[in-house]
Amino acid sequence: MTTHEEAAEQLRVIRTMMERATIFRALSGEAALIGGAMSLAAGWLSEGKIGWRWGSVWLIGLGVAITFAVWQLLRLSRSNERPIWSHGLKVALRGSLPSLISGGFLGLICLKYAGRGPDSVNAEFLAASFWVLHYGLSLLAIREFAPRSMVWLGSAFVIAGLAGFACSIPIQSAYPMVHRLGASGLMAATFGGFHLLYGAAIVTTTPRDRPGA
Repeated sequence: MTTHEEAAEQLRVIRTMMERATIFRALSGEAALIGGAMSLAAGWLSEGKIGWRWGSVWLIGLGVAITFAVWQLLRLSRSNERPIWSHGLKVALRGSLPSLISGGFLGLICLKYAGRGPDSVNAEFLAASFWVLHYGLSLLAIREFAPRSMVWLGSAFVIAGLAGFACSIPIQSAYPMVHRLGASGLMAATFGGFHLLYGAAIVTTTPRDRPGA
């Protein structure tokens, strides 16, 4: 009985690891490339906008990236004949959602209530710093079963987010180069540049799965 229980436990662990690997393949390579491209486009479209007009551009881009990621999950679940709402997905969401939701909320609060005076914190840059930092924290929250490359990606976002906070007060005078980068530049450099580099590395180094294999 003990031997059978140990074998069953090992099979469960292997199955869980395979589910998690499927999730990360769906949310890594191609999804990162799409997210990076959308972020570069959003950076260009949001340049010069402020407040909710600036934030809405990025929220639309986020919606497109999430839609693509969900489509990837559906495609992989069908080809592998596995339910999309798997144990691995639940674990990933439990780890990442708290940071994503809190960071998104704080960023929107900044856009709504941050001041606009010459000596005030730049609302858009502060919101961008919250989003970058908390996205990195959400990736690190699932580092126990994430690939090492994703841990490095999360660490890069955390460092960039903290740097954004360090440079946001006062952005206009003390940090002229950061001021020229701006909120759209920070978002494009991180969500765009980081994701494109990460996605290119994953796509070019990971063998593609054949549908139904």
